Order: sequence, then structure tokens, then C-alpha cells
Amino acid sequence: MKRHKNKNRLKNPGSGILTVLASIWVAVDLVPIYLVVTWVFSDNSRNLLRTYFPNSIGAAIEHLTYVFNNCNIPEALKDTFIYTVIAIAIMLITASLAAYEFKFYDFPLKKLLFSVVMVSMMMPFVLYVIPLYRFVYNLGLADTYLGVAVAFMVSPLSVFILIQFSDSIPNGLVESARIDGAGHFQVYFHIVLPLMRNGLIVSSILLFLRVWGSYLWPKLVSATNVTAISATITNLIGPNFYVDARIKVAAMLVAMLPPLIVYLVFQKKVIAGIAMSGIKG
Repeated sequence: MKRHKNKNRLKNPGSGILTVLASIWVAVDLVPIYLVVTWVFSDNSRNLLRTYFPNSIGAAIEHLTYVFNNCNIPEALKDTFIYTVIAIAIMLITASLAAYEFKFYDFPLKKLLFSVVMVSMMMPFVLYVIPLYRFVYNLGLADTYLGVAVAFMVSPLSVFILIQFSDSIPNGLVESARIDGAGHFQVYFHIVLPLMRNGLIVSSILLFLRVWGSYLWPKLVSATNVTAISATITNLIGPNFYVDARIKVAAMLVAMLPPLIVYLVFQKKVIAGIAMSGIKG
């Protein structure tokens, strides 16, 4: 068996090269995270760039305490969590309904509308940010949780993912329910939605990561009532806010932890969902 495996490796050297390249990529991605953690645990503020290993738990406690007491981080975390949950909740409804219609119903211009959804997935946000801002402002939703969440309530990527997950739902099951007298929404709520559960989880996680790290829209539409964690961190590291660099990286670490924890807990579902939807990258 060992000889057979070795022969396969020799016949396919490309897999070994890809493994090496992937390892290098992961190492490069982990370097910034390692440096952030190291600098938070550093008691040396003068030669921070020469600090390569954590050396003080007390310094880390001091830096994190300062961040929570003086940098408006708790308020920003709360606001970001609230509008993220709102965006995810409404996205699950809109995306699952759209996927349900595209998968199980035939209607005029179905292919055209699906193409529009797919094309919109590739459109950069800056193309429609101004019309969206005017829409939110005219409705009086600027500087509100709902106003920040509006930009993320409709997710073409989530629609696409849920359609792929719907392929595992037999059409005969839906047709049988209709024959038995189940209505449109009865089929959706009692049959399709429960069977979409894994897809809904994957879509929620991906949108959570996207909303939590977004900067442009929360910065544009929020002012005093809503504080985004991304905008707070940006202000903290800006030239107008003079503070120890270790405090800045401590704030970055705090902001980075929620999405990191979410991804680590649900990474298997995320990877499985991306693989099932045929998305690479």
C-alpha cells in the first residue's frame, strides 16, 4: 500500500506543488493574526516591530481593559451585532422564497430573472451605493439598525446557494403536497424550508462574515445612533486618534474574534456549502 501511494505521488507531482503553495498561502495569511496577538501581549511599546513573541499577560489585560473602557468598542459590538442579525433574518426569508420560486415553479421570464440575479451577484457595490443611500434617506432609515441592514437583506449568493441545496429535495414531494391540497406557503414552510436547513445555515454564516467586516455602507449610513465596529476601528487607527499602537491592535483583536469564532465553529458547514454550490475561491 505504501509503495502504491508513493507511486501515485510520483505520477502526480502537481498535487505536491499545490500542497506546498497552499501551505505557504495559509502561513502568509496567519502572520498578521499572529502579530496582532503578539503585540497585544507585548510590554514593549518602543520596539514593537521587533517583538516576535508574546511576553506579558498583564500587558494584554491592561490593553484590552483600556479598549473596552475608553474606545467605544462595547457599543460598536452591540450595534454591529444587532444590524447583522436583522440583515440575516430578512435575508433568510427573501433568499429562501426566491430559491423556492426558481426551483419549483415555472413563471414568465423565469430564465431572464434568474440571469439578472446571477449578474447582480457580480456587480460591485459602489455601482448602486448612491441610489441605495437616497432610498434609505428618503424613507427616514438613515442612522438606524434597519437602514444599515437594508444593503444586506437581499443576497444573490444566498439565493444561488439555496437553489443548489434545493436540488436534494424531490420534486415529487412538492407535487404530492400540492395534490393533497397544500397551499403555496404551506409547502414552503412545512416541506421546503425545513429541508433547506443546511443551506440556510451556510448562507447565514457567509452573510455574517460579510456584514461584520463591511465598512463603506455602515460608515455612510450611520452617524450617532448606530456605531459600526469597522468604522470604530478605522477611527481608532486614524491619524487623529493618538493612542499606543498596542491599544489599536487590541481593538482589532476584539473586532476580529466574533467572525473568527463563528467560522471556526461552523467551518465544516461553510466548506461543504461552498463545495455543493460549485463556488471556488
